[in-house]
Amino acid sequence: MIKFCNLFSGSSGNSTFIETQTTRLLIDAGMSCQKISKALESLQVSLKEVDGILISHEHSDHIKGIETISKKYEIPIYATEKTWEAMKGLNVSSSCKQFFVPNVSFAIGDIQVVPFSIPHDAVDPCAFNLFHENRKITVATDIGHLDESLMQKMYASDILLIESNYDTATLLCGPYPYLLKKRIQGDFGHLSNEVTSKALKTIYENGANHIVLGHLSKENNFPELAYQTVLNELETSHCGLPFTLSVAHRDTIDEVIELS
Repeated sequence: MIKFCNLFSGSSGNSTFIETQTTRLLIDAGMSCQKISKALESLQVSLKEVDGILISHEHSDHIKGIETISKKYEIPIYATEKTWEAMKGLNVSSSCKQFFVPNVSFAIGDIQVVPFSIPHDAVDPCAFNLFHENRKITVATDIGHLDESLMQKMYASDILLIESNYDTATLLCGPYPYLLKKRIQGDFGHLSNEVTSKALKTIYENGANHIVLGHLSKENNFPELAYQTVLNELETSHCGLPFTLSVAHRDTIDEVIELS
């Protein structure tokens, strides 16, 4: 048995909860300790029961809560050496600091974690494959562009949380400064609805079950638009929709996806 629940997703903060019968993990802690604790309590889980926190990269919407969590709960926090260096301004207990290397597998409890490098404007950003028994979960957000090797990491995922950050027309017509728009659209920025939808066609053809669109921009996207863009691409490609497609909520927890 493995459970997946997106707690928060978007530019204001990100955190995802994974649970087996014996292990509880968070991927990122980009909200306050209090908000993450309350979100977990709604799932009848205490933050002190979490066995580890995986950090994808050092941007504030992914690490906002780790300093307080470290002080209050002494939970192991896992990041690459370069990411820890980028977070050196945070007061995190040395006993909590754990290190991983991209593409090198390691275990936390009964979950096997395989981090892999992604293109984003951070020092050493990673996404994650997580394996438990015969199940695979992939969490992949904050990606500037996708290539075949990255998409292969997402193949055969029982659950895939993938970024669908912005709608191109909404971004270009919106209030962001020109340089920020270029950064978001760049090879080390974020994925648009259009790019994600085309990638999901290939990922679908190579196995996918539960697809969750995440990290939507509040200013440059809409949940209904992201969902419909992906749906239209799959229908145009005659893929149908034999898997579950949903959009992660920005500020409230999603329903739990449970795999036996």
